[in-house]
Amino acid sequence: MTVGLLSAIAAVFYGSTVSVLALTATFARRRTLRREARSTLSVLMRGRTVESRAASDGRQ
Repeated sequence: MTVGLLSAIAAVFYGSTVSVLALTATFARRRTLRREARSTLSVLMRGRTVESRAASDGRQ
């Protein structure tokens, strides 16, 4: 296997994981499941949590 193929597989796996977590964080019926999904998303997307918090606070 080439490095490019492994990178593509990893990118697809990461993207699908983030997508499933985002859908779970949005549409889960139980509050605890939504909270856990959001917590996991914040770990996977560390740089974006600061930006989104600043945007929700009205800061830019």
